[in-house]
Amino acid sequence: MIVLPHLLSFLLAFFYKNFSFKKLWLGLWIAVFCALVSGYVFLLYINDGGAFNGVFSPALPFVVMLLYLFSFMACGFFGRAFDTKKIWHRLCVPFVVIAPLFIFLFFAWSLMVHPYAEISDEPLEQNDLAAFHDDYEMFMSEFKWMSESRWIRWDDDARTVAFRERNDSVFFKFTYDMCAYTHYDYGERKLKSQRGYALDGKWVLLDPEKSALVRNLKRSVENYSQELSPAWGIEGYASMIVLKDYKRKTRRWLYFPNAKRSRVYDAVAIEKTFERFMPPRETYTTLSYREVAEKCNEPRNVFVNSVVYNQQNNTSYEQVKTPNQKDSLELNNSEEK
Repeated sequence: MIVLPHLLSFLLAFFYKNFSFKKLWLGLWIAVFCALVSGYVFLLYINDGGAFNGVFSPALPFVVMLLYLFSFMACGFFGRAFDTKKIWHRLCVPFVVIAPLFIFLFFAWSLMVHPYAEISDEPLEQNDLAAFHDDYEMFMSEFKWMSESRWIRWDDDARTVAFRERNDSVFFKFTYDMCAYTHYDYGERKLKSQRGYALDGKWVLLDPEKSALVRNLKRSVENYSQELSPAWGIEGYASMIVLKDYKRKTRRWLYFPNAKRSRVYDAVAIEKTFERFMPPRETYTTLSYREVAEKCNEPRNVFVNSVVYNQQNNTSYEQVKTPNQKDSLELNNSEEK
């Protein structure tokens, strides 16, 4: 269907030149052209609501459509001038199919892609500058991203890799938080989930080879810019990266949702470098991803039900804390305001 109008434009113009019933071929060519113009006008009409407002300029789809119409007319002129005895004419025939196909693919791609990753750059707070004497600190927390409903997401199974450098020595630390910290925000009147990336493990000095790898990773995080992705992910995993540069007094925050499924090369390269420092899963938990989800959701569901019940009865509950590094869960006693 994409290339059919251009084939018809070429063939009808060729028939007009070489066969009788010229008015018939001309009439059919005009009818196909009018159908394409009508489709273009229809696109203009439905875009009144901003249907094509995406990453690029809203005018891009219409520029591409004009290019499609122009290539339709070019195929007609080519059919009118086509000479079967000329070799280069015959070699150009495949472009009657290739040109509209590439134009359509670019049109579809321009509508599908979206900016990938969230990036935040800000100055470091004075408390951070006073508390630390390192050159920089950098960590990535990778966690499961699960939706209980359209509006609630839990960030469980958080694995955190952290680095810091001081006096040309690079140190490494890994921590694991099974369950996210869930609480109810009374101001916004909704449940919120806080990721568990607590850095309370033991720092280990890295050898020169791994230290060089960490320094290259830091440069990649500093230079990372938004990529374009054609994929959307509802559930899966996500990574959060924080770089605190105490010399430059800056803080950079990156958020990568489902990087490996989103076809983003730079984000995946950064993630994989961090993951090279993660130990095997069996060294920090014996539970699978599904078992972690079930274990974390069990007390959380009790908490959610209690919030819903007490909201109906105009009673407020404080919070529930579930994360634990030793695969155990604890449901805090609720406090009434």
